[in-house]
Amino acid sequence: MMPPASCLPRIAILHFNPMPHAPCPMLYAPNSPMLKLASSSDETTAAFQALGEDFFAKDVSIQGIRFFVDGDIQVGSLPLQNSNGPARSKVVDSLYGHYRKKSDAFIDDLQGSFRLALWDAEKQKLLLAVDPFGTRSLYYCSGKGTLLFASKVSYITGSPSLSNELDLNAIYFFLNHSFIPAPYTIYREVRRLEPGQCLRWQNGSVAVRQYWDIRYQEDRTLGVDTAADLIRSSVERSVRSLVEAHSSGEERIGAFLSGGTDSSTLVGLMSQFGPARVKSFSVGFAEERYNEIHYARIAATRFNADACERFVSADEALAAVPVLAAYFDEPFANASAIPTYFCLRAAKDAGINVMFAGDGGDEIFAGNERYLAEKLFLPYDILPKSLQVLTKHVGTALPDIYPLGKIRRYIERASEPNPDRFFHYQLYIRQRIHEFLTGDFAAMLDHEFPLEIPQLHYEKASAAAPLNRLLYMDLKMCIADNDLFKVNRMAEASGVKVCYPYLDRNLAELTGKTPARLKLKGFEKRYIFKKAFEKLLPKEILSKKKHGFGLPVAHWLRSHPGFKELARSLLLDSRPLQRGYFKRQGLESLLQRHDKETSDYYGPFIWNIMMLELWHQKYRDHTDSKARRAKGIE
Repeated sequence: MMPPASCLPRIAILHFNPMPHAPCPMLYAPNSPMLKLASSSDETTAAFQALGEDFFAKDVSIQGIRFFVDGDIQVGSLPLQNSNGPARSKVVDSLYGHYRKKSDAFIDDLQGSFRLALWDAEKQKLLLAVDPFGTRSLYYCSGKGTLLFASKVSYITGSPSLSNELDLNAIYFFLNHSFIPAPYTIYREVRRLEPGQCLRWQNGSVAVRQYWDIRYQEDRTLGVDTAADLIRSSVERSVRSLVEAHSSGEERIGAFLSGGTDSSTLVGLMSQFGPARVKSFSVGFAEERYNEIHYARIAATRFNADACERFVSADEALAAVPVLAAYFDEPFANASAIPTYFCLRAAKDAGINVMFAGDGGDEIFAGNERYLAEKLFLPYDILPKSLQVLTKHVGTALPDIYPLGKIRRYIERASEPNPDRFFHYQLYIRQRIHEFLTGDFAAMLDHEFPLEIPQLHYEKASAAAPLNRLLYMDLKMCIADNDLFKVNRMAEASGVKVCYPYLDRNLAELTGKTPARLKLKGFEKRYIFKKAFEKLLPKEILSKKKHGFGLPVAHWLRSHPGFKELARSLLLDSRPLQRGYFKRQGLESLLQRHDKETSDYYGPFIWNIMMLELWHQKYRDHTDSKARRAKGIE
């Protein structure tokens, strides 16, 4: 005799692979029909709550094993395949065979850009996994014998079983860094799988393990020529496999082209491997300081790309701000989401449905300016501890006048341990917490939280060289938590899929073996990558400074009337101040400092606060109002 449904362990699956613009699914009431999947020998069963628009039509079942898979996936030695295309049945067949052979360990062999769920009815077991770099998100919440999981946090928060209590430390982290780091989310009860993690749910309990992580085991015998050849071959293999996986008649491929080394290399290789002329997409601004369209044109000409350029004005960006903020269902403030969105919209309008992006190249080949800046502190780091203490003591006695003030600031920063030093300029809110945050809000925070996650990553890195520890930390945070979240949500908003050839497991493992001295040689960033592609790339691009799809948001916040008005409204109106986070005087002072400065330093912190308020208006005020109406308060 089967027990009543209320006594069964339950797994609620919320819209695992939503289509762009699909309405947010709602949980059925507790007494709603349950979809029976299978019965085990003792006649007990697990039931999935029926959710959304026939979600189960997207799964494939083989002999009691149900698969929900999304993205590009490579199983064992088989080629990379698009699980959302014609090869879906082949992908599931190979996943099934691998699971039957290796059980839970089958996940360890998977590569690509994917998220998946596997339900084993016989063992009453659910497995969730995301790819090694977290290119596709999975959120989950467990408790009282129930597991909820989804591709977006907002699909989970519709559950009546959740309190939707905010994680105030996550907000505090966001105010300093502009994003929320995994495994945390804006909600205390909801978590996000980190890159290379899988989750097992069985008998009402959850276990999360790291099935893959990059290791920096440097092969010091690798010479420049050998390393360059290996890297070139590995990048070429990754690009070629993605081009082949998306060469069906229904897919049209394009590429982001900023004019930097990463995007230019992708366009160059795609022009060699693709069946047709590459369509490239670039964004420009009237403000020359933020415009590198010239380099994109050089690359497009070199590789005979069919180039599309989209210039974004301040008025267009302003009109897009509230629209785009709505696509981030957690507070998120990477301002380059705006040019990313306009670039993807241009691609969609041109008939492109798959875009190649260069994200991750800087973090595996050491291409960011911050890595170069760190090298300036090496003379201090190699001093004996006694001399470091003495130098620090002398530095505090120096007056804050040029050039002694500059020496003093160098010593102050050099004396900080990493990763504190690496994030020194990003922690403005933390450094002035009592100036900006109310006493009640500050009293509820772990004041060191903005550094705790970076410290965990820095210490966890399997690396001897400090540079590799920084690269590891950036892969986890700058890429998985920030850049991918930005690009993927803007891609969803545009109805375009994005592939990341540099976020390839084999390539990452190769760069882990590449000596740090070949990544940052002297003061030349991404040295070995440039050696690998020096015959492919134009000289102007090999020698240019990094820029990327930047955005003149700080300039607009100072000079554009619409942006200035929006900032004052989102910071100083009664509604944002009543939330209890900020002191009005501190916010007024922040706006005044930004107006007086010629640098962009204060702009990102203003933008963070603006995006937090827009998130509240979209996702919190609406929810709170519904809750009050349900209780008869309104």
